[in-house]
Amino acid sequence: MLDGDLPILRVNAAGILAKLPGQGYADQVARVLAHDEDVRHLYLTAVISRVCAVDWTTAGRIASQPTSYAHRVDFLATRLAREALNPRDSGARWCSSVMLRELSPMIGRSPA
Repeated sequence: MLDGDLPILRVNAAGILAKLPGQGYADQVARVLAHDEDVRHLYLTAVISRVCAVDWTTAGRIASQPTSYAHRVDFLATRLAREALNPRDSGARWCSSVMLRELSPMIGRSPA
């Protein structure tokens, strides 16, 4: 998670540690997600893809430019809010919370 040569190795390691029972590794996973841009983008993309049931490319775009999806903000926020309470994945909770922060100025403003 900290020193893998490839981002995919680091994100896979973070994902494994984030799913261990308890909060033992949650802080370490959160630190990696906060400071490793490549790992953060991959983890965000994976969470968005799974939680919002979108393809990988779309999920990556949402992760990179959440404001471009203002027309879907209520849907995204609803799904991510539910995931922010996921007791089995501290990384998914962190990513969902970060995305909710990014989306918060747009929540409630999407067209009916």
